[in-house]
Amino acid sequence: MLTPLLALLLSSMPVALPGAQEPDGSRTVGVVPPFHAEPTPPDWLRKVSHAVADPDCRHYLYEAYAGKDHWLVRYVMMPEADEAFRDIEQVFLYPQGVREGRTPKGAILLPTEVTIDPTGARWRGEAFRLVDRRDLEKP
Repeated sequence: MLTPLLALLLSSMPVALPGAQEPDGSRTVGVVPPFHAEPTPPDWLRKVSHAVADPDCRHYLYEAYAGKDHWLVRYVMMPEADEAFRDIEQVFLYPQGVREGRTPKGAILLPTEVTIDPTGARWRGEAFRLVDRRDLEKP
């Protein structure tokens, strides 16, 4: 039988999404476990944004934010001393409500146009809530 304290601790731990595969075969790393909240981003969001971001260093951070009408996606590269990279930070905006089977065209945003805080983001007056964060490393 679990003690109430142990049950509380276990229930507050983040849970990995079942069957969630990274497009580049990356695995989660770091001391901060993956974070997932509602609404759950659609499967296409990670795949489409990853193809556009094309992370060029081994270690990177992926974040997805839910807004009223849009999804905001942010990639932060964490290059090692011997790795070349294009951009440290990339931010993309995608529409919500995309029909299944369709691949939406997103917009590339300047990172300086977006304000990020620990639980959310803001872009042109639209508030976004953090719903997915993963610290990832390529094999």
